[in-house]
Amino acid sequence: MATPARFEQFTLLAVAALHLVSQLTHAYSHIAADVPIPAIQQAYIVIVVTLMPLVAVYLSFRGRVRLGAALFAASMCAAFAFGYLLHFVIDTPDLHSNVVGDSAGVFFHSALGLALIEFVGFAVGLVSWARLRR
Repeated sequence: MATPARFEQFTLLAVAALHLVSQLTHAYSHIAADVPIPAIQQAYIVIVVTLMPLVAVYLSFRGRVRLGAALFAASMCAAFAFGYLLHFVIDTPDLHSNVVGDSAGVFFHSALGLALIEFVGFAVGLVSWARLRR
């Protein structure tokens, strides 16, 4: 029988894998729609959106499950806020309504899917963290 910590580890891993696939899909949509990403945003995406969730999963499998869950929740919350603001709120080249052409649909749907996964990832991390209180 799996321990609660084991369940949390594999749940974080599954959401992180799904998130990574969604990120790759959205990255493709940026290229296809010719929507540039400024260097500062690229750095944020690499560090906060991509690496932090992977480090969180790594920590959880190294026995620091509660810390991993907290870091995962924080990174998913930060990723969600970043993507939501740039894709759906602030008038930038990243705003879905500013993207035109054949790739506009892929851009919108991949941004929406990514936002949903990040919101779910935040909730999963938060619930995992709360379940593992000592």
